[in-house]
Order: sequence, then C-alpha cells, then structure tokens
Amino acid sequence: MLIFGFGSLMWDGWEDELGCLSKSKADLKGYRRKFNKASVKNWGNKENPGPTLNVEQDESSACSGLAFEFSDKDKDKVLEYLREREGKAFPLRERIVCLEDGREEKAFVPIYEGKNVLNETLEELSDRASRAEGTSGKCLDYVLNIETHLKSSGINDAEVSKMVALVRGKKDKKTLDK
Repeated sequence: MLIFGFGSLMWDGWEDELGCLSKSKADLKGYRRKFNKASVKNWGNKENPGPTLNVEQDESSACSGLAFEFSDKDKDKVLEYLREREGKAFPLRERIVCLEDGREEKAFVPIYEGKNVLNETLEELSDRASRAEGTSGKCLDYVLNIETHLKSSGINDAEVSKMVALVRGKKDKKTLDK
C-alpha cells in the first residue's frame, strides 16, 4: 500500500512510527499544488483563515512528492492515522502515481474537498497568508517553510515559488513601512 505526500507528509517523520517500508520520489500526474485549503486553527482562524496546501486537478500538470510504502496488514492503522491527522474532510483518494523507477502504482492521496476551500487569486491568497496566524504560528512562516522543504527534497514547484515571492514582497513592505 502506498501513500502519496505532497506537503508536510514528506518531511515530518510520521511514517517512521507507522512502519514505513520504503519511500520514493513520485509524481501525481494531472494534479498540482494549490494553496486553497483554509486553515482556521493551525495557520489561521475563523476570522482570517490561512491558506495551506492541497492538490487540485490540472491535466497539464504533475505534482512531485514522495510515495510511502506500508505493509497491507498496516493499511487500517495508517489510513486511520491520516484521517485523524488531515481531518475528516480530507478524504484519502486512490490515484495513480509514477514512481522514480518508472512504475505506476495506486496510492492514497489526501485531497481536501471540505467547506474550507479558498477560491481566490494567488495575490489574494498571499494577502491572506501575510495576515493569518493560528495555534502553530504565522501562515507566512508556513508558506516559506513549504518552499524550504520542497527545495531540500529537490522539488521546484511553480505555485509555491509564486506564492513565496508574493508573501516575501509583502513581508519586505511591512518591514519598510515600520
């Protein structure tokens, strides 16, 4: 059984506690990263939700990430952990991923489809990210951290790079305005 991670699942070590057998770079074809999941707790609040990562369909794209392999006997335990971690409105959908060795395999992918989807431009999302703060910190830091971790994994993502450029510009402007 495979799990595809495109954000924090790629680097926070959750898989070790659940008996991950291996991990491999992988691409989720027909999808791209999108900062359209509104965090109303960790990276924002109900009054000012912070935009966090999700994936959305885009036939011309491929989202690079990591595929984590688990024993089929651990399937229920792993899926339950992810349902709790990602939230009930973040269903785990089976999609085909292309592993770095060229094989195509089914993997479970957390794709948020709940009521907290932000349908805004990247400029509007960056404004939101520059103001939002939640229990885990400032959404601005979340966005910058995403880029750092993706780059350390050898992944350049156009959506993330554009968002980072916009929030850095807003951060620099705030510093100059003081």
